[in-house]
Amino acid sequence: MIERRLPWNEASWAKLPPLAARGVHAVLLHGQRGIGKTSLALDFGEALLCTSSLADSHRCGRCDECRLTEAHSHPDLRLLLPQALAERLLPQPEADEGEEGEGAEAGEGDGKTPKASREIRVDQVRALADFLGIAAFRGGWRVVLASPAEAMNTPTANALLKMLEEPPPQTMFVLVTHALDDVLPTIRSRCVLLQVPIPDAAAAARWLAGQGVDEPAAALALASGAPLAALAASSAADTAALYRLLEAGPALTAAQVVGAIGRDLTLPPTLRLLQCWAFDLLSCRTQQSVRYHPSRSARIVRIAAAASGTHLWNWIDSLRTAASAREHPLNARLVIESLLVSYMQIFDGRR
Repeated sequence: MIERRLPWNEASWAKLPPLAARGVHAVLLHGQRGIGKTSLALDFGEALLCTSSLADSHRCGRCDECRLTEAHSHPDLRLLLPQALAERLLPQPEADEGEEGEGAEAGEGDGKTPKASREIRVDQVRALADFLGIAAFRGGWRVVLASPAEAMNTPTANALLKMLEEPPPQTMFVLVTHALDDVLPTIRSRCVLLQVPIPDAAAAARWLAGQGVDEPAAALALASGAPLAALAASSAADTAALYRLLEAGPALTAAQVVGAIGRDLTLPPTLRLLQCWAFDLLSCRTQQSVRYHPSRSARIVRIAAAASGTHLWNWIDSLRTAASAREHPLNARLVIESLLVSYMQIFDGRR
């Protein structure tokens, strides 16, 4: 689900309502992934639809428009999201068991679930034509939110561009991107650009602690300062178990690896943790510094001293290879076990 009213985005929020008051029809929020830009965009869109907004221009949460947006059923709000992102962030309708059974009996498909699209498709944008071609259902603003904008291929971006060039009255396009340079230049030129900064580390760590994240400062460092990315990684990877294995260093055994790795680990955040651990080992050996795990620096110093430099580089290469295929349908548990067995090999000859 999309986190709401993130406290570190209030400075950016203050810049948005005045843009609507000036008659701006398209805003492009850009910045690092995982800092809440989509949350900010949705807050802005829902505030425009609200009929009783608060003194700070946020939505009231009580009017009919707010109730509709909370139910994800407001007729004047359209979300352009890749299917993969929509399935992760929005409530999904329950599958109809009858229809599923009929399809199976008819021999439709092979029983495998199609992989969700990671692109905003051109038909999603073309479907906006009817939405924008008539008056707002509720008589106020119409809002189109597209995230991430770089997920649009050229035909999709060109279809949206035509709408941005001749926007209907009382319509706001709110676009979000994690990679500004990957957005079509003509799209960028039709929008007011607003950079959303990385939040203050102390404030983000306090928020993560409130979400129940262990060692929030370390989690934030692993996520390069992005609190939502840190929260997602902490729930997707069993960090406590992984750190116990990594801190065993030369004493780590294959039996410990097999016994500790669960079935529910997600590959990308686990790979990120392993890469940051490898970086700190290498940095400790070459520069006597630890970047990502300062609270574990004493243990990292001992482990780095026991490692072979050549074998450490080999492990880093294996992590890089695994990262290049992290979005492929691999068996995450087997990949992680293999990488940890490779980690054991950096101590060969030093045990």
